[in-house]
Amino acid sequence: MKPDFSGEYVLNREASRLSAAVAESVQNASLRIKHDEPNFSCQGSFYFVNSKPVEWAFELTADEREASQTDRPVSGLHWDGVALLCTIRHGGMTITFLYEFDAEGHLRLAEQLRGTDHDQDNLWIFDRR
Repeated sequence: MKPDFSGEYVLNREASRLSAAVAESVQNASLRIKHDEPNFSCQGSFYFVNSKPVEWAFELTADEREASQTDRPVSGLHWDGVALLCTIRHGGMTITFLYEFDAEGHLRLAEQLRGTDHDQDNLWIFDRR
């Protein structure tokens, strides 16, 4: 059975495993997810030391083929078992996010960033509000 990721989440910084550059600068983060299969929308707010918050949002349909677009990033979302894999490609950069729940019900967001001068792997753990 596919999970419903809908909800509001706050970063559990201590449980997360973040790359050195991110770990030193991230203070807090929150996510708001609306998941009405196959539609998935996510809004994020990430707060860093000595900088403005980074906010973003996207809406995708699971298992829809990636659209080729020249004016914005190319994105796709598909199921990988009971996890949702989001892929965003922009220029030579690729970011993937794997959304899944752990055994305790925490939202695990595994992030992989490639194609930049600061490639990284992060495991963000979020608690439900």
